Amino acid sequence: MYMKLLTSVFLFLSCIVIQAQNFKVVDQKVDTYPKHYASAEGLAAQIAKDFTTDSDKARAIFTWLSKNITYDLQRFYKGDTQVNFSYTDQADFQRKLAAVNAHSVNETLRTNKAVCEGYARTFKKVAELLDMPCLFIGGYSKASINDVGNIPPQEDHAWNAIKIGNTWKLVDVTWGAGHSENKQWKPFFDDYFFFTDPQEFALTHLPADNEFSFTNKKVALKDFYDTPVFSKAYFKNKLQLKTPNQGKLVVASGSTIDFKMGVIPNGVTLHYAFRDNMRPQEIQPVCSGSSCSFSIPFQQTNNTELFIIANRKTALHYKVTVEK
Repeated sequence: MYMKLLTSVFLFLSCIVIQAQNFKVVDQKVDTYPKHYASAEGLAAQIAKDFTTDSDKARAIFTWLSKNITYDLQRFYKGDTQVNFSYTDQADFQRKLAAVNAHSVNETLRTNKAVCEGYARTFKKVAELLDMPCLFIGGYSKASINDVGNIPPQEDHAWNAIKIGNTWKLVDVTWGAGHSENKQWKPFFDDYFFFTDPQEFALTHLPADNEFSFTNKKVALKDFYDTPVFSKAYFKNKLQLKTPNQGKLVVASGSTIDFKMGVIPNGVTLHYAFRDNMRPQEIQPVCSGSSCSFSIPFQQTNNTELFIIANRKTALHYKVTVEK
């Protein structure tokens, strides 16, 4: 049902230092855990024994699942991600749905493999065993340039929100576990997707129910897929894009692509590159007051892609069509 995975096109950055420091002790402890648990109850019991705060318990679930469950690429590429069943009434529906969800968790732990639904269902199950309210959230994601302008026919991703104190925190275990590269799974523990800021999360994830974005902004599905691809370098370097905010640009050869941003923080160096010429060129922004601007010369005669790079990592990714 939910099968979006994060692909690696200049999107994978180092973990945020503050997060890594906060949970270093938790991560080190979880690294000593067995690589396999026969049940969600077994994992929950181990976590309950070792940690007392809800934040640490949530982190332990995230870390263990991210490091020990492999994304099931074979299942993903086969498209074998949906479960269909018939039911007679609402009670029968709920009963069979609960059985399907339980099977997803059991299969995830039995095989140490999952697509994103398995990651999210298992996170939710363990969290609830630890008496932490947790939501399974289905929706849409934008992870690569191929997603720009392409609305999928149905929901294609799943993640979680877990309640810590009085606040719902967003978690995407799938994107924390690794990425696909040349149709091979590359494990890559990435804690950016643990307790991610909702405003940042909303640029890459769109829940089917806007209520579960935990922001005050409602975003239409078309608008979500019409924006550029935002990667972690954009957030890490505190960039604030004003224009262009469309992911598909139509540009005449021989003209420029003009950008406006908020103040670019000290220590952040920007470059640009096109898909057909990946030699980065430095950007010299002109800043005044609360905004900065710069123009990128466009000489290409074929459709291409544009990368805006912040401190050697891609921050923004656009499709560029040559104006006829």
